[in-house]
Amino acid sequence: MRLLKSKRLKWFIMFLQTAEWHSGVVRLLPPLLRDQAWGVHTHQVFLLFCLAVGPSDVHIHWLVDGQRTQVLSVTEHRLIVTQGTVLLSSWVKETHLTKDSHYQCTATANTGNDTAEVHIRINRRDEDTDISRDMSEWRSALTDHEKLLQRWKKAWESCDGQGII
Repeated sequence: MRLLKSKRLKWFIMFLQTAEWHSGVVRLLPPLLRDQAWGVHTHQVFLLFCLAVGPSDVHIHWLVDGQRTQVLSVTEHRLIVTQGTVLLSSWVKETHLTKDSHYQCTATANTGNDTAEVHIRINRRDEDTDISRDMSEWRSALTDHEKLLQRWKKAWESCDGQGII
């Protein structure tokens, strides 16, 4: 697992060094919301993840069924990767879904925006339980990602960003 994370970090650093990324445009990074599509049971806890890179004024907002809502539990992590450029992670933890819902994540900055969306549907009890396994895998991936970001932040701060990018 450690080797896999190391390869992911190397890939990510190479991505950040590409000229296409340095254009200052806001971009959502994989996994996009549509790749996180699954069904949940009524009142089952689930997580959605949105990752964006862009200028320092980038922010992420979430819509549920086309509306902003204060009910969502949103966690964000902002990491400065170069002068004027940030990586922004945003997680939504939902606990009270009672009907099929449409979620939208939009990363916005003065240079533009990028949007991803997904439709979450309520499963009936007799439907396949593979979705619960998929949910556990996503939770594990998000936990691993958060740990990786924390280690990356510590490494970045310890070297003041010199010689990395």
